[in-house]
Formats: sequence, C-alpha cells, structure tokens
Amino acid sequence: VLATWRLYLFTVKVPTKVEVTFNFLEIRAMNTYSEHQVVIDTDKTTYSFRLQTQDQLDHMVGHINYALSRVFNNSIYAHQRAVVCLEFSVLLSGTSALTDSSALFPSSPSGGFSETYAALCDYNGIGCKEEVQWDVDTIYHSQDNREFNLLDFSHLDSSRDLAVIVASIAYNTWFTKLYCKDMRIGSEVVDQVLHTVSKSNSLEELTLENAGLKS
Repeated sequence: VLATWRLYLFTVKVPTKVEVTFNFLEIRAMNTYSEHQVVIDTDKTTYSFRLQTQDQLDHMVGHINYALSRVFNNSIYAHQRAVVCLEFSVLLSGTSALTDSSALFPSSPSGGFSETYAALCDYNGIGCKEEVQWDVDTIYHSQDNREFNLLDFSHLDSSRDLAVIVASIAYNTWFTKLYCKDMRIGSEVVDQVLHTVSKSNSLEELTLENAGLKS
C-alpha cells in the first residue's frame, strides 16, 4: 500500500498485519528492471518488488518520485543531502513515467512548507502539528511574511519538534529570513539551523540573538 509518505507491505495471513514499512525519505537508490521489477535500497536494507504489470510499476515509481519532489521542492532528480541527518539520492532507470498523485498531495502555499514538514515528522516518528501547518499556510502566507520566526513556535513540547520545523525550510523557496531572539535553542536545533543555511538557495538573512549559543 502506498500512503502519502510511506510504503506498507501487509501479510496475506489472517489477521493481517504490517510486515514491512518505510518512509520514502529512507530511500537511497531505486532501480527498475525487466519483468516489472523494482529494487529499492533504504537506510536499513534492500527490498525487491515484482509487480504484475508495467502500469503498476510505473504507478509505484511515479508515486514515490512525486512524493520526494514535494519534499525537495520539485528537485526530483537532484542528488542532495537531505534534512535531519539524511542523505538522499534517487537513481531511476528503466522508466521515466510519472503518475499524477495530486489527489494525495494537494498543493500548499508558502513554498510547500506543510508537505515537507509532514514528511519529516513521519520520517522522524513524531506527531505532525496541524497548528504549525496552519500558522505557516494561513498567517505567514496571508501576510506575505517571508521571515520565519522561531518565537512563534516556542510553545512546542520539545526541541526535536523545533528542529524538524527548521529542517523543513532547507529546500523551501518561500522564506528568505530565519529569526530567533531572546529564546534559547538546543544543540539539535542549532545543527538544523546550520544545515538549513548551508542548503537553502532562498535564505538571505539569519538572526540568532540571545539564543544561548556558546562562543
């Protein structure tokens, strides 16, 4: 079963249970072969799937590629080091067909922030905060606010939540500024700030003032 950001493989036994599952961001390489076969290398292991028809194979590969293109702002074939300590490269051979998965991936404002954020939450095993998505898609977007202020999300439970939010900006083209003042941020958040600054093509200004950084 192909979900929005994840593949599930169920047993045929009763009761049915999930035998294999992985987030698409775990993929390191994906290659197609003859007889409708696709081999997917992930962080942990390699999976080989043989589909019944070429259409099924095209649908599977197209769905995964489209999902990753939403996370990386449509840089579908770019070899990149992705967010949250993740290296990502999709090597696609044997087919170039992409299916239309727009029903599962509705276009969101603010450079697709909500889609990237949701995918990273799933990858990191934390709950996706709808309030975060709403704030960005509604308030930031309606005000044409391109400055992402970490203070707006200081109420979140853990620094990991904030780190994933920062990581979501790395390939975002909407935000041009990242701002944090009078708010202490942990090392995990700092690491993601550094990663985001190094990878973003859109960020023009970074402000970290009285953020608890050690000199």
